[in-house]
Amino acid sequence: MVYVSSPSITSVSRQNVLQVQSKLSDAQSELASGVYADVGLTLGARSSQLVALQQQQASLATYQTNNTLATTRLSSTVTSLDSIRTAASSFLSALTTASSSGGLTTSLQTNASSSLAAMTSALNISVSGQYIFGGINTAVQPVTTYTSTAANKTAIDAAFSSSFGTSQTSSSAGSISGTDMQSFLSGSFASMFTASNFTTNWSSASSTPISSEISSGQTINTSVSANEAPFRQLSQAYAMVTEFGGSNFGSAASAAVLSAATSLVSSAINNLTTLQAGVGIAQTAVSDADTALSTQSDILSTQVDAMAGVNQTDLSTSIATLQTQLNATYSVTAQLQKLSLVNYLG
Repeated sequence: MVYVSSPSITSVSRQNVLQVQSKLSDAQSELASGVYADVGLTLGARSSQLVALQQQQASLATYQTNNTLATTRLSSTVTSLDSIRTAASSFLSALTTASSSGGLTTSLQTNASSSLAAMTSALNISVSGQYIFGGINTAVQPVTTYTSTAANKTAIDAAFSSSFGTSQTSSSAGSISGTDMQSFLSGSFASMFTASNFTTNWSSASSTPISSEISSGQTINTSVSANEAPFRQLSQAYAMVTEFGGSNFGSAASAAVLSAATSLVSSAINNLTTLQAGVGIAQTAVSDADTALSTQSDILSTQVDAMAGVNQTDLSTSIATLQTQLNATYSVTAQLQKLSLVNYLG
């Protein structure tokens, strides 16, 4: 005699439902993600190869993210350098005009003061919370703004007073000879703008630029420090005309200021051109590295997809089959639940 146990049959059906549901869940997950639900189980010993490929992908992604930041930094650097160079060229033209028309004027003093302020602003620009002209000191505003109470202005006043025993705004400044002014400008005044002294009162920037590893084994400088020569030269020239270009100075002293400023600005423009060329080279290097990284990333993606990727068409068919099977199992289970001993004996 065969005994029929409804609980045992129902239990088996429930297990079948759970198994089909599990397979269906995995299949739907694979369809959404495009990869096997359990890569390790599917690939077995080849899993280590997949992990290695994925690690390479992660490494390339890191380079690409860093290069995006470097590209933004370099682009902002180019914009600032262009504005500084344009202002310097305009100021040089004004100096040249002054030389041929009789000397320094109040308007040239104003020009120098505004040009110094504009350059300071350009060098103090920040990108994503980092001061791009600060060298590796990205958290600190690099250039001290030139104001009546600032350290750079105070240092110039002290140097002038020490050399001539008076202030540059005093009428007695008119007695300063051209030779004495020239000696001052090339001596104690110029010493404040040397590479070693510029960081005393003018700059908080590091002279070490930011370097970036733009690809495996390739590291380049991706920033420019505010301590570079052209910025020091322009600061010197702008401050010189601002402070010693007043009408209270004699013609010989004014001529010395005009000559020194013209020489400084001309040299600064040439040095700015060299800096800009270096930034352009860096931009090209980053762009080339990104192109290569993108190609490598595409190759790795293809390899990863070939190993861990699912066949979308086959998977869709499998899901449809599982859903049909699940519905059939539900139907059988429902029928079994309606069975009773009375129905069976009847």
